[in-house]
Amino acid sequence: MQKAFEEIRNGIVLAELGGYGDGPYCAKHGAGAALVMLGTYIVDAGDSVPYPAYFVFKPGRSSYAGYLEEHIVAARSSGAQVGVSVVSVHISDTVDFLKAAEEAGADYVSLCAHSTMEMFVRARVGAALCHRQNWDRLRKWAAAILEAVHIPVIFKIGASDTSDTIGAVEALDAVGIPIVHVNVGNTDAGGEGLAILEQISGKCSLLIAGGGVTDIEGARRVLSAGADCVAIGTAAMKQPDLCGRIQRLLRN
Repeated sequence: MQKAFEEIRNGIVLAELGGYGDGPYCAKHGAGAALVMLGTYIVDAGDSVPYPAYFVFKPGRSSYAGYLEEHIVAARSSGAQVGVSVVSVHISDTVDFLKAAEEAGADYVSLCAHSTMEMFVRARVGAALCHRQNWDRLRKWAAAILEAVHIPVIFKIGASDTSDTIGAVEALDAVGIPIVHVNVGNTDAGGEGLAILEQISGKCSLLIAGGGVTDIEGARRVLSAGADCVAIGTAAMKQPDLCGRIQRLLRN
């Protein structure tokens, strides 16, 4: 596990972008990064999920195993480690998808406990998992994923309530989740996002953080506030070389 941490520490993570983050996208926009994240994907039996259709899968290996193999291979050409992110209403669907990702060659798997889509919040998953009244449920999901896979597990969360965010990170660390990815919303100098990040720092084994990072100065602010890795999402859509360029500046 420690070797995996060192491969991405002080590095850039191309954050998952639902509707965009497939294998070819990650290969292009994450070239030279430390880690690229495929997804976030949704597993759901319904026929009207309000999400890009090509990022939604029916439950069952026949639906997504071949896709994962193809897109993990494609993402690998970025030169980065490859992670796969998913969110689902049912824990069994989440676990099976992440197991399939591991078997398809992923280096990391991630649960998106960040989505505010109504279908997830209503079921007390997605972002709702991090609300204090759902921490027991958060621990249950974390334990189930840890038992099922043998590669590093990431939980991606938001930072809408500082005390809930800190408590969720502590709960995940206590269960054994090694990596937490926190979107702090805004990483401008002197902003609330960096203040929240400073409070979270040190509460998990490895902390990925981002939120509006667009340049090397922003990346350095995130690292100085206590993160181990810097996540870049939207900005990389407009500048495909951004992740690799900032990665080189950080590592050099």
